[in-house]
Amino acid sequence: VFYTIWSYAPGAGRELIIKAQKSIEDEFPGIQTYVTLSPKTEMARKFHHNNGAETYRENEDSINYRYR
Repeated sequence: VFYTIWSYAPGAGRELIIKAQKSIEDEFPGIQTYVTLSPKTEMARKFHHNNGAETYRENEDSINYRYR
C-alpha cells in the first residue's frame, strides 16, 4: 500500500511510484497489485487515473486506487 505521494516537481510523483514498484517487484516478484491510501481530492484522482490506476474503494476519509 502506497501512502500519499507528493512533489512540486512535475513528473516526480510518478517517478517515485515507478521506482518503488520496481524495487518491490525485485524483492517480492509475486506481488502484482498495488493500492494507495490517498486523500479524497481531485488532484489525487487525476494523478492516479492518469498513471493507469483505477478507483478501487472509497472510504469516509480516503480513496484507494489500484495499480496492476
